[in-house]
Amino acid sequence: MYNKALYIIDMCEFATYPKPEFMKAIFDLSSFYRKIVHNLTRFVYRPHYIGLENIPRTGGAILISNHVSYMDGPLIDAGVFAQCGRPVRYVIDADIYQVPGVHDLMKRARAIPITSNRKSVEAAFDAISEGLRAGDLICIFPEGFLTFTGGLGRFRPGIEWIIRRDPVPVVPLSLSGLWGSVFSRKYMRSWRRFIPRNPCQKVIVKCGPAIEPHLVDVNNLQEIVLRLKYS
Repeated sequence: MYNKALYIIDMCEFATYPKPEFMKAIFDLSSFYRKIVHNLTRFVYRPHYIGLENIPRTGGAILISNHVSYMDGPLIDAGVFAQCGRPVRYVIDADIYQVPGVHDLMKRARAIPITSNRKSVEAAFDAISEGLRAGDLICIFPEGFLTFTGGLGRFRPGIEWIIRRDPVPVVPLSLSGLWGSVFSRKYMRSWRRFIPRNPCQKVIVKCGPAIEPHLVDVNNLQEIVLRLKYS
């Protein structure tokens, strides 16, 4: 019993004792996980990125995009990180955030969970505001859900509330080539949804010029993303 108590004390001291650089790397696996996800994304798809130089190199900013599949975030993240070395934080559905296995990745990526109840929305908006003021790059899918048709759904007004509170640039993105993949909803009610198709399919991630805060309007943003998608 005495030896066990000493062992516990030793472990507590180890947890608080300053660690050398190689030990810090072991305790912080975020970059390791990010590299695995990026490599897996590029293995499954052939992403082609256009206009990512429009993303600010520093300072808080909002990325907005259409929402086609569960792979949208990893594809955007891989391109942005390769282009300007900036990690992206995502606002995601709280139910997905809590999925075992996904939760650990989302927590390390500092994702912001949200549900449709008022308390959750307020907490998410506070977290977004805190992140923007700290200079983070935050991605929002203004449709609020994955597309059921492959088209662009109506944007929700939350983006306007966010920009009123923290006037930062908004950078529009569009995703093409993901509709019909196993991670989309095209075959949602069919057993065929789990059958891989179009291996290494080409995906295009297109980025438009940043929009100044005073020009942010939800209908205008939707039109810009729509033009990017079909241009």
